[in-house]
Amino acid sequence: MWIEQRSIHGKVRYCFIERYKSSLTGHYRRVSVTYGKKTPQVVKTATRELEEKIQKALAEEGHAIRRVTLQELENRYLEEYEKQVRYRTYHNGKLFLDEFVKACGANTQPRNITTVWLNRYFNDQLYRDKRPLTNGTVKSKKGAINLFFNYAVSFGFLSENPMDKVRITWKDETARRRDEIENKYLTMDEYHKIINDCIDRNLYHYADAFKLQFLTGMRFGELSALQVNDVIEEDGKMYLRIDSTMIWKENPARHVISDTPKTFAGLRTIILSPEAVDIVKRRMKGKDQDALLFAYNQMATTYDQQRPLNINTANQVLKRVATRQKIDKEVTTHYFRHTHVSVLADMNVPLRVIQKRVGHANGDLTVKIYLHVTKKTQEDFENRISEIDQY
Repeated sequence: MWIEQRSIHGKVRYCFIERYKSSLTGHYRRVSVTYGKKTPQVVKTATRELEEKIQKALAEEGHAIRRVTLQELENRYLEEYEKQVRYRTYHNGKLFLDEFVKACGANTQPRNITTVWLNRYFNDQLYRDKRPLTNGTVKSKKGAINLFFNYAVSFGFLSENPMDKVRITWKDETARRRDEIENKYLTMDEYHKIINDCIDRNLYHYADAFKLQFLTGMRFGELSALQVNDVIEEDGKMYLRIDSTMIWKENPARHVISDTPKTFAGLRTIILSPEAVDIVKRRMKGKDQDALLFAYNQMATTYDQQRPLNINTANQVLKRVATRQKIDKEVTTHYFRHTHVSVLADMNVPLRVIQKRVGHANGDLTVKIYLHVTKKTQEDFENRISEIDQY
């Protein structure tokens, strides 16, 4: 490194310069930083900056590894990742990475993370004594972390992805999955208990919201985003256009109606039953075209005045209702959607029709609930076949 004294706008400046050999051209190139002083402390700082510039340049040529902490790498990655995916996907990925970085240590060098450490990390998630995670959740985490390390390799922070050789011993979840399907939807008795509990406590907005979810199979975010102009009346029938979802963001806390639903398959128009029509008419009465059908302040008639329903708050309400009504299930708003699927299956509605109605192109749980219910219906039929002899 050498220092050149220069005059910039009449002021003395010191330019610290270093050379490095390009791995692409074989020629020498220069990097520099400028300061107003050349004290020992400044020289030390300039030397470090020049070193970082050279490492970055060589890394971009693919012949060096850029030095960075795991926290710095996560920040860089998330800045790019946020531009590439939907908010919910970004939010979930960030939660997984925040937890991962905390477990590793924010100041850890990415190159020091080994496949052995990663195997132990995922194994602990699956088999720990307290609140072990399911295979599905760990697979989601594994996918998020793999994308993170792929980014690190692509942009010169790592020479190879340590996730490539990760091998996870998955749990046998046959019994859990069977139990999970049985407990992912409500019996009609449980459904009515929840609705009546909401009515008894004057939570009419939740009673109507949960009813409409049950009657249509909508996601709660789709229901929260429904506006008056999403209601379609044709030939004496009423439909709802589902083309958006309500998103709650942080820092600062705010809500946004997306211009698309959760998935591409979520774009759909659904016909309403008479009871659903009554709910929608009641909720749209006297409101502007852009007003929400559902809001905490039901008397508000314009979107700007309204406070939309929040899924986290709704789930807390359901948790308390389930406790009061002694419903031994982890009830969330999604249960009404699954219950809709189970009822349509009992009505012998074809699976492809149900998938289109609820906005699932290949919804795994939708299929499992459908098959579970139709299998139960078949078993009930076999148990009753002897009754035919009585006719």
